[in-house]
Amino acid sequence: MTRHPSSFPAVADLTGNRIPAALGALACILFCALLWAAPVAAQAKDVSAQEAAALLKSPPDGLLILDVRTPGEFRQGHLPGARNLDFFGGRFDLDVTALPKDRPVLLYCRTGQRSAGALEALEQAGVKNILHMNQGIEAWEKAGLPLEK
Repeated sequence: MTRHPSSFPAVADLTGNRIPAALGALACILFCALLWAAPVAAQAKDVSAQEAAALLKSPPDGLLILDVRTPGEFRQGHLPGARNLDFFGGRFDLDVTALPKDRPVLLYCRTGQRSAGALEALEQAGVKNILHMNQGIEAWEKAGLPLEK
């Protein structure tokens, strides 16, 4: 005996229309599969110069400090332990892809503009834990915090 499609068990959707239960279950399974397959979003957080200074007093394991200013700006003074990756340098994208993805990163530039662009590049490269000193090294200097030369 064949059943007519309208005789299959059904549930109502949000608009009150009846849909077969099997179709609803399939939609639920597909939605869950999409959630499971979705990439984990990066955890980027803006921090002030004072928060960054406190972080450097007791840094998390593996902290990578990235200064995305030009080499000339970097030589004039940078955060202690910083590594220079020139945002406008021709190798920036290549250098970013080579960064470890599982280490925390403290990111900054002069005012926060270049580092905001670099933040996007780091996220696209799969770096997960990014702390962005969004007011840049200018705020660091205004706060009277020490620089390394």
